[in-house]
Amino acid sequence: MSSVHQPCRLPVVAYEPLSVLLAEVDDLRTAADPEGSPPLPKRFLRHADEQSVVAVRAVQQALAALPGADCSRHGVIAAPCQAGRIASSRTLSQYAAGGGVTVSTHIVPQASLHALAAAVSVGLGMHGPSLGVGGGPQALHEGLVTAAALVDTPGVEGWWLVASELVGEPRLDGEGQATNPGAARVDAVALLLAPSAAAPQWWIPMEHAAATVSVDGLVAAVEHVLVAAPAREAA
Repeated sequence: MSSVHQPCRLPVVAYEPLSVLLAEVDDLRTAADPEGSPPLPKRFLRHADEQSVVAVRAVQQALAALPGADCSRHGVIAAPCQAGRIASSRTLSQYAAGGGVTVSTHIVPQASLHALAAAVSVGLGMHGPSLGVGGGPQALHEGLVTAAALVDTPGVEGWWLVASELVGEPRLDGEGQATNPGAARVDAVALLLAPSAAAPQWWIPMEHAAATVSVDGLVAAVEHVLVAAPAREAA
């Protein structure tokens, strides 16, 4: 009896890139929720890391393009690159000048590796697992491999793979504030992986997920691994 080879690949039903100048991130914290997206709790992003802010908004924009989507049984895999750098620098500067009383209670929950995943999951009402992976220059690669390992988790209807990075090096003053916020930006991408999707828009072949991504730029790296689903599969 012959067997039919089925290619191993991740089905992607939504993809949303978002790039925001560092100087514009604070406006994004309080911006209106995209129409059709689950609303965030009031002032939810007030203390969030810059990468978390942009990543959450990217997921919201992706959900806004999926009318009627229920994300309550979704999980989140976040793959930030060196998140929390600005807040950590600010904290160290303030600690050196004023001691422990100057350290914000938000530094750990908002600047840790898992903070971005938690922001997406809690802010948008997702009850599946959430975790942060990577944290360094190969974060996207590690996120893809993690997604490949977890995509078929029972009870999870879809996984959001969210990657982010700070592009450009902000110059910080003695208080840890960026003096050139217009010279840096925050990039984020949100991918919804749904193993039971009948009509994926793209595929990520497993050989792409397992290979180290060497393309410069987060958005370019993600688009490098995406393969458009043929019309007959997306019908």
